[in-house]
Amino acid sequence: MERHEAEACGTCQHGLTAGMIKAVERRQVYDIPVPRLEVTEHQAAIYCCGHCRATTTATFPDGVNAHVQYGKRIRAAAVYCNVQQLIPEDRVCQLLRDLFGATSLCAASVTNWVNGTARTLGGVVEHILARLNEGGVRHLDETGLRVAGKLHWLHSISDLAFTHYRISAKRGAVPSFLTGGTIVHDHWKSYYAHMSGVDAHALCGAHHLRELKAIEEIEKEPWACAMSVLLNSANQLKCAAQGRGETELPTSVHHGILTKYMAILTEGLAFHERQDPLARRTGARGRKARRPGHNLLVRLRDYRDDVLRFLTDFTVPFTNNQAEWDLRMMKLRMKISGTFRTLEGAQVFADIRSVISTVRKHGGNILETLTLSPQQIIARL
Repeated sequence: MERHEAEACGTCQHGLTAGMIKAVERRQVYDIPVPRLEVTEHQAAIYCCGHCRATTTATFPDGVNAHVQYGKRIRAAAVYCNVQQLIPEDRVCQLLRDLFGATSLCAASVTNWVNGTARTLGGVVEHILARLNEGGVRHLDETGLRVAGKLHWLHSISDLAFTHYRISAKRGAVPSFLTGGTIVHDHWKSYYAHMSGVDAHALCGAHHLRELKAIEEIEKEPWACAMSVLLNSANQLKCAAQGRGETELPTSVHHGILTKYMAILTEGLAFHERQDPLARRTGARGRKARRPGHNLLVRLRDYRDDVLRFLTDFTVPFTNNQAEWDLRMMKLRMKISGTFRTLEGAQVFADIRSVISTVRKHGGNILETLTLSPQQIIARL
C-alpha cells in the first residue's frame, strides 16, 4: 500500500495536517512483480557413523540431480510456451531470459524438457485413450502435416471431455481399435472399411451443407436448396426439443422429416436421370462417371440413417465441429514453425497436446498441470 498526502489546501493554499483527514479515496493498480528467478539451495547432510565410522550422505529430492539446474516450474513454463503457445524453441529461450533472467537457457534444453515431458505423460495419454474407448459419441478427423519432408497425417479422437492425437504415415490408418458407441466423421471411406467394432456412424451435417451450397450455386441443381433447408430445419427442431428437455422428436415430426427427405432425393435422382451422360475417355473402364450432385444424392440415399443420426439419437450433434476445433491448432502450428524434423518429434507434440487439450476441457490450469505427476493429473480427469 502506498499512502499519498497533500501539504496545502487546493482552494486557499492553507497548510494541511494529518488530523484534518476525514476519509480516503482508494484506487488499485494490478501489476506483476519484478521478474526474477528464485534459487533454492539443497544441502544434503553428510554423516560419520559413531559406531563403524562409515560415511552416509542424505538423499536429495527427485529431480535434484546436478550441482546447478532449472526447477520444475520453469521447465513447465518452457514446455507450455513451446507446445501450447506454439513458440519455437529459440524464442522460448529469449522469452524466459527476458521475463525471468534465465540467461543460461538454450534451445537444446527446451527440446530435452519437451521430450522428457512427453515420456512422463505417457501414462496419462494411455488413460485418455482408454476413456475414449469406453463408448459414447466420439468425433474423428484427420489432417495432413509434413514430417521429415514427407506427408503424414494427424488423426484425432475426441469428445467433450477428452482428446487424443496420433501421427501416422497413412491417411487411412484410422483408429480401428475403437469399439462400441457412435463415431461422428465426414464420410472418409476408411472409417466404414476399418471400424466395424463401433455400434453406429454419424455423418457431419456441416459437410453436407457445404456440398449442397456448391451444387446449388455452381451446378444450379434445384433439389440442393430444398435439402439444405430441410437439414437446417431438422436440426433446429431437434435443438428446440432439447431445450424443452425432450430426448426425442415426436413420431409424427420425425416421419414428416423422413418423408420430405426421401421426396427430395427422388426429385434429385430424377433430375440426373434426365441429364446427358458425361463423356467417357476412349478405352476407359469401370462405372460411369457421375456429376458431383449425383454422387452426393447417392450418398444421402445409401447412408440415410447415418446422415440423420442426430435426429434419432439426441446425444449425437449435427456437425463434426468438435473434431475440427481440436485439429485447428495443428494448422496454426504448421503456419508458425512449418514441418517436424522427425516422426518422434511429431508424436511428442501430439502426446503433450493430447493432455493439454483434455486438461482445457476439464477447466484445468495447463501450466500448473505440467508441474504435476501423472498420477495427480489422472486424478483430476
